[in-house]
Amino acid sequence: MFYYKIHESHAGYLIAACDKSICGKTLKSKGLEFHVNPRFYKDKTASPTQMKKLLQIASSANLIGKDVVQLAVDLGLIDKENVIKIQGIPHAQVVVVQL
Repeated sequence: MFYYKIHESHAGYLIAACDKSICGKTLKSKGLEFHVNPRFYKDKTASPTQMKKLLQIASSANLIGKDVVQLAVDLGLIDKENVIKIQGIPHAQVVVVQL
């Protein structure tokens, strides 16, 4: 299960999503601190099936967590080589460009 929040802008929908198990945690790696802030990531919960649907309609996404990032990789939205790890936790951002 995942937490997610939809942030709406003139450019479309940003889906911020994280694995439930890391919401609220602060990750540290190589002098970097990344707080998985509930105010940004936590509004509703989604199953993997629901998250797939959300990611397919998003204009951009900010994802953190092993399971949610893997889901986006499986959907072809992210290449594995573009995923960074913070304290061993995968993080990726997606921007959909329509020409």
